[in-house]
Amino acid sequence: MNTANKITIFRILLVPIFIICFEKLFPSSIIPLIIFIIGAFSDFLDGFIARKYNQVTTFGKFLDPIADKILAISAFILFLEQGIVPAWTIIVIIFRELLVSALRMIASSNNINIAASYFGKFKTVTQFIAIILIMLNKTPETVNIGVYYLSVALTGISGLDYIYKNKEVLDLKNI
Repeated sequence: MNTANKITIFRILLVPIFIICFEKLFPSSIIPLIIFIIGAFSDFLDGFIARKYNQVTTFGKFLDPIADKILAISAFILFLEQGIVPAWTIIVIIFRELLVSALRMIASSNNINIAASYFGKFKTVTQFIAIILIMLNKTPETVNIGVYYLSVALTGISGLDYIYKNKEVLDLKNI
């Protein structure tokens, strides 16, 4: 297993630690925030290492986006539990993630690779920024929630972008 994939697995293993620390320590401690920032930074780091050192693997292409989804959705659900974000936004985020994952599975079964789009990458970055801002301020302040709603909008837009750019994968005649 290469370094980039180890970092991706590390990010997944960090999620339960983040959840436990968030539930036990938030909002009185910055420890959950630090753990989340480490997880978010590891997303950049594993991609950088994979590209720079030619460590791009099928395993990494599959697991890296899942690790991002697990990290971000965990934080959003914890925010929902705290009453910081409304449920419908979490539903939009989860729906998009499941839809894009299903699209990738269908494509993969037809030997088609769907690479991450710029919208998808920008969506992930804005989600991570929104999570960090909310955790820094511990309340749903206007700026934080504005960035959060921007991330929700980008989540929807990137999902539509994936479907539009890969509509041939959804050959509806064969259903």
